[in-house]
Amino acid sequence: MRTNPQEKMMKNIRDRFALLVTEVTMALRGRLEPVDERGGGRNTDEGFHISGGAVVAGAIAAGVAAFVARRLGALG
Repeated sequence: MRTNPQEKMMKNIRDRFALLVTEVTMALRGRLEPVDERGGGRNTDEGFHISGGAVVAGAIAAGVAAFVARRLGALG
């Protein structure tokens, strides 16, 4: 039984997508699991506070940049 080129291409895409999903899942699992069996993980409160602060700082910087751009007439 012969398969047409489109079926071959779709199988190739499915296989590549399945591999990508597996690799991403394993990478995320490695980042979110504890570093060691004593419970010290990468997803601690300190990490959440640092990332939350970075998000707030980015929002403030974007707001200031938009304000300055508007004052200079760059935003119309």
